[in-house]
Amino acid sequence: MINELITDIAYDKITVSQALTRAKLIARQLKNETFKNWLNKELNGYEFEDPLLPDYRKIWAEIQLTAEFPYGRTQSFPVVLSDKRQDISDLLNHHRVIEPISIVEQNISQISEGTAQIHLNGGMVQSVSELYKDQVQAYGGVIRSGVRIIAKTQLSNIVELTKQKLIDTLQDLEEQFPDLDNKYVMNEDNKEKAQNIITNNIYGNNNPLNVAAGENIKQGDITLTVNETYINKLKELGVEEDAITELEIIDRENPKGSAKRKDKIMSWLGKVTASITAKGIYENIPALVDLVGTII
Repeated sequence: MINELITDIAYDKITVSQALTRAKLIARQLKNETFKNWLNKELNGYEFEDPLLPDYRKIWAEIQLTAEFPYGRTQSFPVVLSDKRQDISDLLNHHRVIEPISIVEQNISQISEGTAQIHLNGGMVQSVSELYKDQVQAYGGVIRSGVRIIAKTQLSNIVELTKQKLIDTLQDLEEQFPDLDNKYVMNEDNKEKAQNIITNNIYGNNNPLNVAAGENIKQGDITLTVNETYINKLKELGVEEDAITELEIIDRENPKGSAKRKDKIMSWLGKVTASITAKGIYENIPALVDLVGTII
């Protein structure tokens, strides 16, 4: 099954959307939540602020506003930020492509020229137009509309990267587990191997579990350490003995307030979240993140 799927994808016998759908059968065999989540989100779409949104779905997309002046005159111009407003550069200059991959493929087929436009909603137009309000009003004008300019090649790149990530993942899985279709054994060693293959190929160094964990960490009580009660809570969340021992060493060698404590604990958390996910207890991640936040 896996070899046939790789061949069909590589020779463009099926769309990327169809390939992702068929890959769900393989994800089911592996029982890997990271793979399942990626496939489901690629097929069904992402949330706008989704921490699992891959970097390749964030594309450069210039905003162009249109000002209306007396006597029916109009003027369109790109939004260019001054050095003082670079704090909003990411929001204004990048577009998050959150649509299902099938919609992205459909949009590509419907773009006849090199670019397409996405009309901004009223709230966005009003917010961005504040940057030019005084200049436009000085000439009796008003800004009522705006668009994002999306290059067809950028959408094509999303589809191609998704395709390549899927192929690379499937090839590595087939190489690691040649009997995946018939004799795959669900043990801890195989779970960890599959998890490493999937996260490395899909997310690289930007494992979203690690990123999400880092964003949600809150500074803890300075009096809390890795004591017996804390260790019992870690065990309840599925953290293994070896990992707990490693955390105890980090806690002992890097007391609270030391420069490297947070980095070492965050590195430890990244490895543990991958291990827990491989066990299929993905729902424990938020509680683990909160718990670890109390000792940083």
